[in-house]
Amino acid sequence: MSARNERGFVLVTSMLILLVLTILVVNAVRNTTLNEKMAGNYMDRTNALLAAEQALRQGEALLVANGDLCLSGCAVTNGAVAASTTTLNAVPTAWVDTNAATAATASGQKTSGKYQVSRLADTFVPSTTTGCTGTTYCRDGCRAYSIMGRGQGFDSRSVVVLQTVAFVCSI
Repeated sequence: MSARNERGFVLVTSMLILLVLTILVVNAVRNTTLNEKMAGNYMDRTNALLAAEQALRQGEALLVANGDLCLSGCAVTNGAVAASTTTLNAVPTAWVDTNAATAATASGQKTSGKYQVSRLADTFVPSTTTGCTGTTYCRDGCRAYSIMGRGQGFDSRSVVVLQTVAFVCSI
């Protein structure tokens, strides 16, 4: 064969190799971008979780600080505690922003949280037979409260809601 018949072969081969390399680089960039987005979303969710946990702890601290008042029944409205006998018959199943108190943020904290405290019916207090006669329940010394904490990450769509039931009991 003469050199004349082989002139375009090197050009076609190098173009195919460049095409394959371009596809590999584009896929690598896509994969890296996707991984970075996932890591950012995970970090944002973790920040929202930490803010919700912090709000939950502040709601618990509010009950502890007002234990004497809340032992006979209290209501928490926007972080203010007042005597009340109003109770819920069921544990709240969704976050309602009314009466929610904004949790205090730590120095340098970029995310925010809110909490709400609701008194539950006395049937939520665990019963015990220690020191009780017959089948009566020893619920007189405790009150049950639902505490919900809501944390938001940097992105307003990144929200975590946590809930716990706390008991205020006489000592």
